[in-house]
Amino acid sequence: MARLGVFSVALLCVCLAGHAEGSLDLSTLTFWPQPLSAPALPLGPHEGADSTAAHSRDAAPGQSRAGDEAQPAESREELAAAVAAQLDAIEAEQARNGERSPELIAQLASLAATYEKLGVPASAAAALEHAIELARINFGLYSLDQVEVVESRVATRQGSGDYGGAAEKRRYLRELVGRNSADPRVVGILTEIAEQEMANARRLVGVPAPAQIGITSGGGDALWIAPSTPSLAALHAAQSDYIAAIRAAVRTHTGNVADVFALQDALSDTVYFELAHPEILGPGHARSAWYAGGAPPWYPTLGFTGGRILRHKALDSMSFRRSAVDVAKDLLALADWYLVFGSYEGATGGPQNKSYGPALDTYRMARDLLVKSNVARETVDELVSPEVPPAVPVLPESIGGSVHDRVLRGYIDASVEITRFGDVKRVEVIGRSAAATKDIEEELRHYVAARTFRPRFVNGELPRSDRFDARFYFGY
Repeated sequence: MARLGVFSVALLCVCLAGHAEGSLDLSTLTFWPQPLSAPALPLGPHEGADSTAAHSRDAAPGQSRAGDEAQPAESREELAAAVAAQLDAIEAEQARNGERSPELIAQLASLAATYEKLGVPASAAAALEHAIELARINFGLYSLDQVEVVESRVATRQGSGDYGGAAEKRRYLRELVGRNSADPRVVGILTEIAEQEMANARRLVGVPAPAQIGITSGGGDALWIAPSTPSLAALHAAQSDYIAAIRAAVRTHTGNVADVFALQDALSDTVYFELAHPEILGPGHARSAWYAGGAPPWYPTLGFTGGRILRHKALDSMSFRRSAVDVAKDLLALADWYLVFGSYEGATGGPQNKSYGPALDTYRMARDLLVKSNVARETVDELVSPEVPPAVPVLPESIGGSVHDRVLRGYIDASVEITRFGDVKRVEVIGRSAAATKDIEEELRHYVAARTFRPRFVNGELPRSDRFDARFYFGY
């Protein structure tokens, strides 16, 4: 069973009726460890709390809620006048250069945008389909010059709730990419598709999977297959598109190293998103590194997929000769994953016993790289010998949020003893705020005991046991 080290987890408990502290609702209790030496964080509501967290959880990458404060909306009369003017311009262009003039493409796209603002989606769709037809006539059936209009059609279908139609147009865009694989523009196209699929994965969290499918052959027993949930299917599509975008960027020499690793970061974020939302796995899908008895042996579990993606990212960091700190961070993320899920290297297709070897070896590799590269001692300590080792795997703040975004109700200071492998041996409470009740202390013990913490280096070695002190802030 994989042990999951995620900071933000809901801890469930049942308060006995009549208990002195039974009025507290601990169903959403969450803890955030901080170094004892760090400045104290404010307790209670404060500026930026909750609203920032809500933004980071709900907004898609690249979206800004501040950006929603756009220009005042145009009146219907103004929009209707704009449509009339655009139709006149289109008619004039047709009279000058014919009904297949390439100049009509941009005009039709602009008209579609105005129709959307006016709330006439059918007219917008017709204008865009006409623009796509003209682009194919003028530039070729599979030319990338039609992509901008097709992307607009995807947006209109998605915005109107026609998700199946949007998916159909994304498949068409993927076909265009396949037929123009040497064109540098495919990187941006694939990235846009991947971001749309990730938006779908977020939107579809909580939607159940379709019913199981039974397959029979030759009158034998039926083989029952549990389909993926819609969110997981969209997530896997995003992963495939990000991988294709990375390969296209390397193949076409598009962008620089930073651009390539922005795509790598987005790809690895899909893994952490799945980790943070176990409900999208649905029934019959294992979360471990290896398949369980209820899933077929070829099923790519989270542990396997995450290890593969993070391993490729670490190898690419070395191949692209990124800075020692960047490479070390990627190695640490990979080691964290191995520590929780085990390593799949050397697998022959069957369940394997979990091995800590690859995790500890990768931690050592990260530290050795930092030391041999003469990285500042403070930076080395921060990465491999921090005052408070993180629970692993570490979720990006864009997914898990930050302690600074939350309304904190109190704290408990604790001394935690861990093994070389990050398992918790002992938790000793050494201090608390007034709001920390005995029930909250008990939940803290459960929380810490369920975590896997990143092993720390002491004098260049991973000790058999280690102890750290931390202030565990909590909120409901």
